[in-house]
Amino acid sequence: MAMAYRTGPILRHQVDKAFRLIEIVDYPINLAQWRSICERDFNRRYVASSQGSIVTVENSIGYVQGICIAYPGTDPNYGHILDVPVFIVATVSDTAGVSNALLGHLKTVARADHCSYMIVANIDPNVWPAKGSDPRRGIVIPIAV
Repeated sequence: MAMAYRTGPILRHQVDKAFRLIEIVDYPINLAQWRSICERDFNRRYVASSQGSIVTVENSIGYVQGICIAYPGTDPNYGHILDVPVFIVATVSDTAGVSNALLGHLKTVARADHCSYMIVANIDPNVWPAKGSDPRRGIVIPIAV
């Protein structure tokens, strides 16, 4: 099913909606902590856009169906990378479409930051992923220029 999505940095009205996806995965953070993380992201955007970002995919009727968190980083094996410790898709009708919307946005960000690779981490619901989490376990995606 082809749908139109709004994909980009999280917006203030999406914060609580996006938390539902974080909650589904059972990360050990509560709504107040999530709001604080998002507030730091909003404030950081005005300082430097290359510091990392929370990205959402919203469908045409306002449901947040995907979310990821991405940071530029350095990996000893892959060099300059886009580290994606959180990548969640929650939809019953268009998993491929939502995933492709997130991945497309991330690839654009990675190219703009001259990253050679993107590493999308496996979900570990026992640990809230910190920037530069080690060891990096996940899918390595080469970024074509």
